[in-house]
Amino acid sequence: MKLILISLSFVLAFSCSSINSVKKSVEKSTKKITTKLEKPIRAVNPFYVAWNKNLDPLYNSGNLPIGTGSPFIYEDHLYIGDLSGNMHAYDLETGVTAWEFEESEAINTMATNFKDNIIYGTMSGRMFSRHYLTGKLNYAIDLGAPIESEPVVYNGRLYIHLRNHKIVSLDAQTGKIIWGYKRSVPFTTTLNRASKVLPFGSKLIVGFADGNVVALSIAEGVVLWEQKISEGLKFVDVDAPVMYFNKELVAGSANGTLKFLNPKNGIINKSVNIKVGHTPLVVGDELIVGSVYGTLYRVSKHGKILQKKDLSKNGISSVVKWKNGFAVATMGQELHYIDSMDFGVNATFKLGYDQSAVFGFLQENKDYLATYSARNRLYVFKNIK
Repeated sequence: MKLILISLSFVLAFSCSSINSVKKSVEKSTKKITTKLEKPIRAVNPFYVAWNKNLDPLYNSGNLPIGTGSPFIYEDHLYIGDLSGNMHAYDLETGVTAWEFEESEAINTMATNFKDNIIYGTMSGRMFSRHYLTGKLNYAIDLGAPIESEPVVYNGRLYIHLRNHKIVSLDAQTGKIIWGYKRSVPFTTTLNRASKVLPFGSKLIVGFADGNVVALSIAEGVVLWEQKISEGLKFVDVDAPVMYFNKELVAGSANGTLKFLNPKNGIINKSVNIKVGHTPLVVGDELIVGSVYGTLYRVSKHGKILQKKDLSKNGISSVVKWKNGFAVATMGQELHYIDSMDFGVNATFKLGYDQSAVFGFLQENKDYLATYSARNRLYVFKNIK
């Protein structure tokens, strides 16, 4: 009897053990099945095209019109001028035209805004101020030379750098001219655009085609100091807009090195061996800057090169923050999405043509990234999260 009971206990124990084993096996198998049925994680394209426009004008075969303008994003609209002389206002989300005006002359620069007005200029030197929603004309004024740089508004004044090396100060509301400063530039060969001005306290800082950074009094346009930062016989232009960073002015040229200047007197505090064609991007206490040779750099506030990567065979024209990294435009046909830590290329977008350089500036705003190619194609990308 005892033997029977022991045997029965053994059988029951074995049965329970087997049942538990089978149960665990079933659970394990179920987990495997569940794992297989989970929705796969897909990488999000950082260059998801929301919409685009072909703004190429009519031209004779072989004579390609080159666009050097940049889009401007304000509120829920994007503004861009074209070489046919049209100023376009598009809904930022859909690309639907909000308004459009033909100004008769090519528009090859970025617009800006003052209160409810969009301000922009043409290659004939005529400047316009229109209501940003309706396009209603506020004023138009002739400044006498091509407008290639972005107008800058500061304390109710409008400042513009003209192609003939003249700086003009206007009342931003009415367009009335307050003063003008004309720079005598001895070079007949200069690059294709003028740098925008930098208002800085009581000074107006601007880079000129003769390789000098100049400080003007913001009230009267009188020269306070000037500093040569680029040497050579041609292409010494200070095309990249001067910027303020870590209590210093930062300026560069395609034919010189990146300079850090004392804003009080223009004295060069330090120099970094990078030839630049765009304004560096500020990230914390560092600068992200691309060279005219296609190398991307990380530079400390002390002017030390912390990191570099050969990114392209073409020069880098613009760098902005995008998603969790950087969007980099080149003077070739490609845009790159770069990892913010190791500068690794996570994605590349081809603009489609060998001549599709980006000579203007990338614009990032409200989950949208916009660029305008030399082939006059406007691309608007959306940040899909």
